Amino acid sequence: PGYYGFKGLAVILQTLTEMFVETKILTTNLCAPQSSSQYLAQVLVPETAIRLIAEDFDNISLEAAKNIMVDSVEFGQYVHDD
Repeated sequence: PGYYGFKGLAVILQTLTEMFVETKILTTNLCAPQSSSQYLAQVLVPETAIRLIAEDFDNISLEAAKNIMVDSVEFGQYVHDD
């Protein structure tokens, strides 16, 4: 998730798992044809990261936040490595 790196990925994934999987809000039927873990990783984590980046930059547009996320992947991997 961009400049949040692997550590940010782990935190976001754990938080979303607690919020949606452990509470059974996100079910297999809602994620089909993906599993809930695939849906979290491929849809909810990137969307969460984009929205967090938008907030970090004083509520810039989601498109601008997405560009920052994509452009900052290497930075995040370097700075927030496991």
